[in-house]
Amino acid sequence: MVQISEALIRKRAEHNEGLIFSLEEISLHQSDIEKIEHIDKWCRDLKILYLQSNLIDRIENVSKLKQLEYLNLALNNIQKVENLEKCENLNKLDLTVNFIAELTSIEALRCNEFLREMYLTGNPAAKFEHYREFVVGTLPQLQRLDGIDITNTERLEATQNLEEIRKSIVWQQEDYFIKERKKKEGKGGRWYTDIGAEESCQATIEEIGKENEEGDDVTKPKNNKDDFWNTPVENTPETRKQIHAKLEEERLEREAAQSNVRTNKVPKRETVLEREGKRLNLNQGKWPFLLDDSSDSREITLEVSVPKYLSTHNIDMDVQPNYIKIVAEGRTFQLTLPVEVCPDTSSCQRSQITGKLQITMPTLNQQWQSTKPVSRPSFRDENSKFLKEKQKKKDENNFLEFDDKKSDLDFSKIVNSDGSKCGPMLTKTKPIVKVKQVPVDFEDDPDVPPLM
Repeated sequence: MVQISEALIRKRAEHNEGLIFSLEEISLHQSDIEKIEHIDKWCRDLKILYLQSNLIDRIENVSKLKQLEYLNLALNNIQKVENLEKCENLNKLDLTVNFIAELTSIEALRCNEFLREMYLTGNPAAKFEHYREFVVGTLPQLQRLDGIDITNTERLEATQNLEEIRKSIVWQQEDYFIKERKKKEGKGGRWYTDIGAEESCQATIEEIGKENEEGDDVTKPKNNKDDFWNTPVENTPETRKQIHAKLEEERLEREAAQSNVRTNKVPKRETVLEREGKRLNLNQGKWPFLLDDSSDSREITLEVSVPKYLSTHNIDMDVQPNYIKIVAEGRTFQLTLPVEVCPDTSSCQRSQITGKLQITMPTLNQQWQSTKPVSRPSFRDENSKFLKEKQKKKDENNFLEFDDKKSDLDFSKIVNSDGSKCGPMLTKTKPIVKVKQVPVDFEDDPDVPPLM
């Protein structure tokens, strides 16, 4: 038996963000519910309620749903229409395929002034003579019955003959109840559903006796499942509950059988991570990796190509002085290190593009390689050297001068083509012009042309 709980209502109220107090519509169909409860207290503003395909026997605990407009109770075990008088705004009622034989119980719906549509198809009362006329005459506010519109002529005729029709309906429903009691009380007070099972068992026993007389081996009777499903029974609330119970039993048997079925999965072997006190190399995931221990003497770099779309939260890493272990998706990667490292100062990064893991592990003994560290000048030394060079450039003369001492030319090394040295080069001198002395008594006559 499934009860209506707060957890069930919140689960079905996902469209309302799980809120119950403001819920206006909820669907509780096909939940094997046998009783309506708690809904009128938790969901006061409910307008639409779906309860079809359950095992509900009575209409109850809905009187406080003042805003309810549509109630669906199809495919249940309801035998009487009741407790709907205070649902003032009820507009549509669906009672398809139930066990309503007391058709006079619909007279309680006269108080529901806004009821416009009702479905009673599939009920025993729907087979009564003058069924439609009785419902139309009893509920004048209805506009549709079983999906068919009600005309004014039909309503007028039903209202005029309502008293005679009601007597006929009462007689038919009493006759129906008498027949049902006879079916239940027939054959020693047993239920009629047990009659077929008893006859089938008796037939099986007779067959077994015949086989024993002939000397044949006794065979086991057929499976109870086949007997249950092959035995014809009438549609009653009791048989419907038995069918639901049988379906639930078979479902549990299937689940138990599936849990015991031997699968083709190979059991996982026990992982050996250590042997004789020494850690072993292991790569269950077959992930490509690269260990770089030659680039820098002060640290070791390990790059592991784990699955690209694997969440980082599912990766567990453990760095120890002599080995590193990575566990992801139940697979272990373990690698021994050539030197001891410092686990406390190790770091790990993951690429957002390739998903690779890059682990940087500083070494404990930084002199495990023969490479010497390069000495670098301090900042103070570099700064003082820069100032001296700047002052020296400032003191230098910026004019162009020729200095014999700095000249690289040596004219004394010039030789002739025959290899013999020659003296210094001779340069041509200009002739000295002697100026004649002018006599003292010389007079310059401007009229006389100059001598050429």
